[in-house]
Parts: sequence; structure tokens; C-alpha cells
Amino acid sequence: MNTDDEMMETVGRNFLRKYWKMNLVFVVLIVAALAEALLVFLWVLTDLQTLGVIQTTLGLLSVGQIITLILHLLFWEIILVGIWVIVVAALVYTKWYNNLPDEDKFPKRERGRRDEGDAFGFLIGITWLIIIWFTDRWDVTFNAWTVNDWVYSWLWAVFWDLLIIGIPVLLFFIYWIRKKP
Repeated sequence: MNTDDEMMETVGRNFLRKYWKMNLVFVVLIVAALAEALLVFLWVLTDLQTLGVIQTTLGLLSVGQIITLILHLLFWEIILVGIWVIVVAALVYTKWYNNLPDEDKFPKRERGRRDEGDAFGFLIGITWLIIIWFTDRWDVTFNAWTVNDWVYSWLWAVFWDLLIIGIPVLLFFIYWIRKKP
């Protein structure tokens, strides 16, 4: 006897199999947006350091400079990434969803509020500490760090966590899609 969860899993798996090309389009869109967001972040960071708006040494940064950096990042990320991503995703999704047959459209479900922790953020923090340990920066004061050292160490932590978690998740996802109900 099937439960609602098993039925929804089977329907979801069949839906992903049937519309794998559209899912691939959304994955490519997400990857392109993330890549552009990272490039915009690095561009703004380098530009503000070159113009002297923020210091290149981490220990010399002030709260005002950090707020200025955050505001510049928000502005440029919205202008250069957010606008085109929202427009393209909305157009592609609306055109695709309106052409779906009625039996493939999911009924709207009520979603409850969930209290979730930030386990991934905690994992990135632990990975960052491990990277700092292995790169011999553990005992180096923040005054000796450059902003780029700090940013790139965090980016490496995110990269390693995504790599370590992403490969098994991708393999399980492929297995889940191919598994016959």
C-alpha cells in the first residue's frame, strides 16, 4: 500500500525524468548566476581596494568600510546579477509551466513554517578553521592578513564543502532518478 509520501516521491521522480531538459536549463541558469555573482563580488572587492574606499589589510578595516563594502556589493549584485536572473527565470518558467499538460501541474500545497539551523554555515566555519590551520595562518594576526587572503580562504572553505557534500548528493540524486518504483 502506498502512502502519500511514496506517491509524491514517485510522481516527483517521474516528473524529473520526463522534463530533464528543462531541469538542465534551470541548473545551467543557476550555475551561470552563481558564477557571475562570484565574479561581481571579486570585481567590487578589488575595485574598492584599488580606489582606496576600503583598506587592503584586514586589520585596518573599520565598521564603516565594511558597511560601505556591503552596500556596494548589494547594489552591484542586484544590478548585474539579480535583475537578469529574475527576468530570465520568470520568463522561462512561466512559458514552460503554461505549456505543461494539466496532469503534470502540481497542486498547490500549504507549507508550514520550519525552524532550521544553519548546519551548512557551521560546516563552512569549521572547514575555514581547518584551512587556516593547514596554511599556517592560525597564529598570524588579522593585521597581517589582506582582505583577499580572508575572502579566498572562505571561498576555498565553501568549495571544499560543496565538493565533499556535492559528489555524494549528486550520485544519490542520479541513483534516485534512475531507480524504478
